[in-house]
Amino acid sequence: MALLVRLLALLLVLNIPLPAIAQPGGWLYEGSDTPPDPAWQLGSFDNGMRYAIRRNALPAGSVSVRLRIDAGALMEQPDQKGYAHFIEHMLFRGAEGVPDGEGIRIWQRLGASFGSDTNAFTTLTQTFYALDLPRNDSASLDIAFGALSGMMRSATIDPKLVDVERKVVMAERDARMPPLVRRSQEAARSVFYAGLRAQQAELAGTDETLGAATAGRLRDFYERWYRPERATIIIAGDADPEMLRALAEKWFAGWRGKGDAPADPDFGTPTQPDPATAIVIDRQASNTMTFLWPRPHDDRPWSQERQANEFVRQIAARIISRRMTQAARGGAAFTSASVSATMARHLMDQTTIAVAHRQTMWQPAMQRAFAVLAEGSAGLPSRAEIDREIAVQEDSLAQQISARPTMLSPVMAGMMLGAVDAGMTLTTPEAMRDMFEAVKPTLTPAVVGTALRALTVGEPRALFTAPVPIQGGEQAFAAALAKAREAKAEARVEAKAVSFADLGKPPVPGRIVSRSEIPDLGVTRVRFANGVELVVKQTDFEKDRVLVAATVGYGIAGMPPDRYVPLWTARALTQGGIGPLDVDAIERLLAGRRISLSFGVDENGFDYAGATNARDLADTLRLAAAGVAEPRFDAGAFGRLKGQLGGTYDAIFSTPGGVFGTFAPQALHGGDARWFYPGKSEILTLGMDSYRNLWTPLLAYGPRRLLIVGDVDVQAAIDATAATIGAAVTRPAPEPDRAQLNVRPPKRGSRPLLLKHRGDPAQALVALVWSTDGALRDVPTVRALNVAASIFRTRLFDRFRETEGGSYSPSVGSNQSQVFPRYGVFIATAQVRADRVADFERVARDIAKDLAKAGPNDDEVTRAVAPVVSANQRNSRTNGYWLGVLDRDLDDPRVLDQIRSAISGYQAVDAEAVRKAARKWLSRAPSLRIVVDSDARAAAKAD
Repeated sequence: MALLVRLLALLLVLNIPLPAIAQPGGWLYEGSDTPPDPAWQLGSFDNGMRYAIRRNALPAGSVSVRLRIDAGALMEQPDQKGYAHFIEHMLFRGAEGVPDGEGIRIWQRLGASFGSDTNAFTTLTQTFYALDLPRNDSASLDIAFGALSGMMRSATIDPKLVDVERKVVMAERDARMPPLVRRSQEAARSVFYAGLRAQQAELAGTDETLGAATAGRLRDFYERWYRPERATIIIAGDADPEMLRALAEKWFAGWRGKGDAPADPDFGTPTQPDPATAIVIDRQASNTMTFLWPRPHDDRPWSQERQANEFVRQIAARIISRRMTQAARGGAAFTSASVSATMARHLMDQTTIAVAHRQTMWQPAMQRAFAVLAEGSAGLPSRAEIDREIAVQEDSLAQQISARPTMLSPVMAGMMLGAVDAGMTLTTPEAMRDMFEAVKPTLTPAVVGTALRALTVGEPRALFTAPVPIQGGEQAFAAALAKAREAKAEARVEAKAVSFADLGKPPVPGRIVSRSEIPDLGVTRVRFANGVELVVKQTDFEKDRVLVAATVGYGIAGMPPDRYVPLWTARALTQGGIGPLDVDAIERLLAGRRISLSFGVDENGFDYAGATNARDLADTLRLAAAGVAEPRFDAGAFGRLKGQLGGTYDAIFSTPGGVFGTFAPQALHGGDARWFYPGKSEILTLGMDSYRNLWTPLLAYGPRRLLIVGDVDVQAAIDATAATIGAAVTRPAPEPDRAQLNVRPPKRGSRPLLLKHRGDPAQALVALVWSTDGALRDVPTVRALNVAASIFRTRLFDRFRETEGGSYSPSVGSNQSQVFPRYGVFIATAQVRADRVADFERVARDIAKDLAKAGPNDDEVTRAVAPVVSANQRNSRTNGYWLGVLDRDLDDPRVLDQIRSAISGYQAVDAEAVRKAARKWLSRAPSLRIVVDSDARAAAKAD
């Protein structure tokens, strides 16, 4: 096989034509000397359409399809802005043999849910359609391919539906692009994309261009760019590649474009803008500065030489990024900073540095950021810095190699799609490792230093956003930038070496007092003398990957229901480090190791959770145990978190969705203070003592539980636990009392909740909330309600979006708590134009009443149940799924029954079950109505 790969690479380098049959290598590797990935079969049909097909076993019985059209917003003329995206929408509105919306219904019947398993996306450079089908039989694939083919080659683009979908497209633009985002994008294009066609591109379109779009004009764009020679179909899945190729050929080989094939437009080259800075002042804006250094993109075929250069460039970028982060942690005037070096075909390559500064301290923040850059110009990176990044790169490549046997088909298809769009090749992880090994000896301080300096060659462009104007405006900002570019490097202090020994001597291993099995679930439960419970499940879902969740205490359930507690401060714990090691030391300690941990708050506990592998499991648990036993209350980390939250607080109000997601949860939980979100001043004024006094007892008292799921031997997991968390000192705490567990949804007849946003005055968000019950009270009814939510959403989609154009994405969810036994809500929500709030409520109430009275038809149930069943089947082969379902009271037989019947229980849901559930919970008026309206409009009404 190695000889075949080298021969194919040689043929490509010499530009010797390959045979026409599908084989490893092919069109992706033309002109390249990078080793092909032989698992991909590449070829093309006589009409010029290309295909890439790969057999992949996971998820079992499923197939992932990505159909890419080499046309995005960059192909639009000035009077066609937004057309590429508009066409994407129209292709779901009907094609020859596939009536309006029927494509989605076809895929739903085959088990694919709209939005997650079927979707489409438009970018500047491409439009692609995604289908993850949970069936691999030829009959199902034939139906699915047939619908997809009709969309590509014979879309109807009905004039009446154009008028409806125009409203949807504009609603999506308004939902995703509030005024602040639009202003920021316009400013960024003016300075960042100068000289490029992208400077004038507007992916979402304008009122003028979208308003002028007719069926004829859209069809002209569609027929010009939707052509087989601009199409690539990517298929990865658990099926015979020859069958997949034959089906693709059946449905796409006869596709013919109309008229002459269009040439690509002139995409331009970067030029220096005048001015090279832009400022956006908005009361919702965060305090940020973005600096960009452009480079013309190299369109030559990808090669091993270019890959080697990219390895060096990324190592240099990570060194600078770490230096920026260290400066932020060291008390700089900015709270965070990031550095990236990216490439983009038809656009440019660029280095970008984003800096979030403290309040009005933008000038010292800019000066300090450029002083960090000056360090790269004044001297060479240290050997320790380079070795650290080499270790990170080697571990990343090792992860890719170990993960390859259990990689999922959607990931495989996405990787190929990314390679095609970027104009790069796709090789095996082993080949990538070999290329890096060849580069590694050359990674001297001199070589990396040269790459580091090259990242910021030339004059930078800059975008400044802030909530309040700066004195002197853009002229002052430009002058400050010129001064900052002359900043002098500060002397660097080499960090001292660290090891796990710094965390202290390991304790005497804990004693096991009981061990039991749940054989049908493959779960082992172990209890230690200190009260710690270990739940471990060995899997082969993801090779060389283990998920861990170490829980202490009772989480939200243990907090007082009538008093606000600042649990948002949890994020500062890991940002400050663990025990005697600050966060920089922790990062050095973990360089090249497969250990990641974050700290979070759940309803039933406080968790150190993350990913590792069998080799690093013991040290992962050792780190988690240290985090609980010796939390590091770092004042700098606490201050940075407050600064970050305070700096972005006003941005919450820029969209109705931001306001709803932040401030509605307390009302959704019946007014319980545990879901209260504080004001900006409460965040900024919270003291260090309050932070420390909150978390010290929460981490010191209460039960401890450890979940381990993944590719690890059960006995090895037990031994690692015994040596760490199973040996820890624990202290009991009172269990949550009845009042703490008695979280209830909104009472029926609750007063409407009116919230205010400061974004687009024309936009509003409305939510209707029906109170239900806990997850374990009546599991069959809960499942029927979940199916009802899917049907409800489809009906909303059909009636309010597809026939009235009332909203981009109406949403319906049925959520029941596993922790609070009487808490559950059923919510229908949408962001709409303010004058459509009443229309949405009318439609939603009508749907609820009809489901409660007549119930759904059998086809609706089939289209709702099939995706849920297929998703549960697919998810049950993932570590994340099991980590979630095992994080419950496994002594409760209802929990075990719920886990065991996750698939069969939904298969048993029929139309009558849905009707009964809807009649029980949805037949009456909603318990709560929430509207997020414009602050400006509310003020106008008050006047």
